Amino acid sequence: MTVTAQTSKSYSGSVDVYRELVEDSQESWLLGLVAFAIVEEQRIEWMRHHQERTGSVPTAEHIQSWYEQQPSGTLLRAKGEAENALQAFSSEVAASMDEEYRRKIEESVIVSQIKSLGRFWPNFGVNLAGGIASSLLFGALLVAIWFLVVNDTSPIAIAKKLNTPAEASVDGH
Repeated sequence: MTVTAQTSKSYSGSVDVYRELVEDSQESWLLGLVAFAIVEEQRIEWMRHHQERTGSVPTAEHIQSWYEQQPSGTLLRAKGEAENALQAFSSEVAASMDEEYRRKIEESVIVSQIKSLGRFWPNFGVNLAGGIASSLLFGALLVAIWFLVVNDTSPIAIAKKLNTPAEASVDGH
C-alpha cells in the first residue's frame, strides 16, 4: 500500500491555523498574526451568518467542520491580504513620520529665529557702532577728496610753484 502525499492540509480549528501561519511559518510572525486575524474574521462572519440563517449559535462541531471545509488557498489569500494591509500601514506610518519630521524641522527653525530675536539689543548696539564707524570713515574720505580737489596738488602744480620766484611780502621782507 502506498501513501500519497496530501496536497491540501486540513485544519480542525484555530490552533492549527495559528500554528501554520505563525509558529511554523518561515515568514514574518507579524504577517502570520495579521493573516491569522483575517482567517478568524472570516470565521466570525460565517458564525454570524449561520446564526442569522438558523437562529442558533454554531456548535463546536459546526466550527470544526467550517475549518475542515476551507479550501487550501484560504491561508494563501489571508497571507496576501495581510501583506497588502501591512504595506498600506507601512506607507501611512512612513508618510506620517515624514510629516512629523518636517514639522519638527520647521519648529526648530522658528524657535531658533525667535531665540535669536532675544539678542536684539546687543546686536543693535554692534550694528549701531558699525554704522557710526562707517559713517565717520566715509566722512573722512570725503574731506580728503575735498582737500585734494581744492588744493590742486598735482605734480604739475607743485613744479609750477617751485619755479616761480617767491613774491615779496607786503612788509618788504
